[in-house]
Amino acid sequence: MRRSRPAVVVFDVGGVLAEPEGGIAALAAEARVDVTGFTTAYWRYRDGYDLGGAVDEYWTQVGADVGRRLAPAEVRRLDRRDAQRWAELAPRLVELVERVAHSGVRMALFSNAPHSLAAEVRSSGWGALFPTKVFSCETGVAKPRSGAYEAVEDALGLSGGELMFFDDRPANVAAARERGWSAHQWQGPWQCVADLAAGGVSILPG
Repeated sequence: MRRSRPAVVVFDVGGVLAEPEGGIAALAAEARVDVTGFTTAYWRYRDGYDLGGAVDEYWTQVGADVGRRLAPAEVRRLDRRDAQRWAELAPRLVELVERVAHSGVRMALFSNAPHSLAAEVRSSGWGALFPTKVFSCETGVAKPRSGAYEAVEDALGLSGGELMFFDDRPANVAAARERGWSAHQWQGPWQCVADLAAGGVSILPG
C-alpha cells in the first residue's frame, strides 16, 4: 500500500550523508599508534561520548587503550579532525539534500553524535538546509532506544506516521518502524531517490 507523502524526511549523518572512508586510520597515523587497537578503542567508548561525554575523557580513554598519553593539544586536534571528517559531505550528497529541500518537503537530521560533531554540522553550509537537528549528545538518549525517536517527534511536533527516515544501521531502522516511521536502510543516493519517489516525494533529476 502506498503511504501518503511524508511531512518531513529525516536523515542520519554518519554512514548516510557523510561516508568518511579511512578516517579512523588517518587519526591513528596522526596519533602514531597501531590502527587496529586504535579502531577498537575508538568504538569501545563512543557510545558514552555520543551521549554527551567530555572530549578530554573520551580521547584520554582511547589513548590509554593503545598506550599513548595524549597531550591536551593532541586531544583537541584529533577531536576537531574527527568531527570535521564526519561533517564533510561528498558533492553528490550535497546535491541530493539540496534537491530534497527544493521539493518542498521539510527535512531534519537525527544522529548519534558528540558535541564536537554537532557543532561542526551546525556551522556547515549544508547543515543550514535542515531546520531541525536532533543529536544524542543534546538529548541524552541514542538510537535505537525509543526515547531518541520520541525526541525527534517532539522536536517536529509530528507523529511517526508523518516521517520518512534514512539510516545505515538495521537496528535503527527497525526501531523507527516500530514507531510507525517509514524507515529505509541507506543504500546510496540513487536508492534514496527511488525510496523518496515511492513515498510521494519527487525531486528534480540531477
